[in-house]
Amino acid sequence: MHYSRWESVKAGLKRHPMKVTMKTGIDSDGKLLAHQVRILSDTGAYSTLGGPVLNFATEHAMGPYLIPHVDVKGKAVYTNNGVSGEFRGFGGNQVIFALEGQMDRLAEQLQIEPWELRRRNLRQLNDLGPMGQRIVPTDGPKQVWEALQRSPIWQKRIESTKHSSLWLRRGIGLAMAMHGSGLGYGIPDHAGGTMRLSKEGKIEVAFGHEEFGQGLLSTLEILMQDHFQCERDDLNIIIGDTELVPSSGSSTASRTTNMVWQSLNRLKAPFLEALFERASLLTGIPKEQLQTGPSGIWMDKKGYRQRVLTYKQIADSGVEDLEFTTEFHYPITPDPIIGAHYLYTSTAVIVEVEVNMLTGMVTIIGIDHVVAAGPVINPMGYVGQIEGGSVMALGFTLTEDAVMDGGRYVTKNLDTYMIPTILDVPVQHVEAIEELPDGDSFGPRGVGEVGSVALGPAIVSAVRQATGKWVKSLPIKPEELLQDSLFLEEIEGEKTYEPKSQSVSK
Repeated sequence: MHYSRWESVKAGLKRHPMKVTMKTGIDSDGKLLAHQVRILSDTGAYSTLGGPVLNFATEHAMGPYLIPHVDVKGKAVYTNNGVSGEFRGFGGNQVIFALEGQMDRLAEQLQIEPWELRRRNLRQLNDLGPMGQRIVPTDGPKQVWEALQRSPIWQKRIESTKHSSLWLRRGIGLAMAMHGSGLGYGIPDHAGGTMRLSKEGKIEVAFGHEEFGQGLLSTLEILMQDHFQCERDDLNIIIGDTELVPSSGSSTASRTTNMVWQSLNRLKAPFLEALFERASLLTGIPKEQLQTGPSGIWMDKKGYRQRVLTYKQIADSGVEDLEFTTEFHYPITPDPIIGAHYLYTSTAVIVEVEVNMLTGMVTIIGIDHVVAAGPVINPMGYVGQIEGGSVMALGFTLTEDAVMDGGRYVTKNLDTYMIPTILDVPVQHVEAIEELPDGDSFGPRGVGEVGSVALGPAIVSAVRQATGKWVKSLPIKPEELLQDSLFLEEIEGEKTYEPKSQSVSK
């Protein structure tokens, strides 16, 4: 079945439109005291995953900040609008846009530097999670907060805030986020896989996960070569297998890399034990002296490494006892809070924008990301996920808008639904923080979504610095930037605008 573009627009799931209202209390020293949030989510004509997306949004309404008194309520409602569903960021994008804008408004009211205000309220290593649940200790918020200050864009921020010209205004904005991985407490989140020596003499792994551009195959290949010091030709990787392997869970929720990493760690020891046992039986060499390597089993002999068996020779002796399976559940918090997460990834983003004061158009000049997600397995895939997620965020922040009128989409094609092209994307830099706290055995966190959640509010913050206007809804509309603009009064004096204090309640 092949949809036309118009059929795809009508039937395809869209990101949930949300109206988020926040009221936040803070003391004169910049310590957050209370935070009230109300979320109204438009799920369209069907619920799909409206409930879980809303759960995720409510959990992330506090972000990486420790707030002693919190009151968050959300409601997903049926409407005659298009069908909403799961989408990259899973409700985090919408609420983080609101939260980070709220932090900037608070900083402006108290005349505290925005990044410093965030530091004063960051969660610490052993703090509980946003829902009061126990989580794996993480220093990610502090790590990304510190690392972002190494960005060249940060240096431009502290050296000068002057606009490039009267007509083109430049601004620099920042934002950060802490993003949960996995499906959360109370939701089946099974994982597993199979490892064996195939009849063809290949080290074979099989998973139910699917490859759809996120780099799973290359990540598995890297992991397998690292585990067995073998070559690509020694491997056979099977994905999308839902019959012969235990449930691997969904290829969603930034969980796949972590799940295959944990599976391989569980399977490696019994597989090698059986492989070396068979090789020792065939060669008479003690199994303690054997190693896996390119094309077969190797041993060190007087400092000289030599191959003693090929994988095919072992397979020819029989493969019945050389297959192993693992089944487990994604790590979850021990606290029974539905949807609450256990593993978190942290990110910080800084962006430079240029606003044309004649047209209201916003151009992104540069983006720097810092991500704390544990060890990097596939460097190219890691950067690709962060950059790709940020391009998606750039689109829904600046250009993409599925406009509806009377329950029908007005935007029917890609000539009016404007997706960013490569010409709209600036140079991006990604810094990966790989260090995990001592004793953390959970390995690499997923980065499939975290690249999409903080760029939007960072762009809005930069637009605020450039124009003096707060953007309250996405995508940014050029006509709103020009409406009641300070531009005309600035023409006479050619003065640089400095944001004024504003009372902040919502």
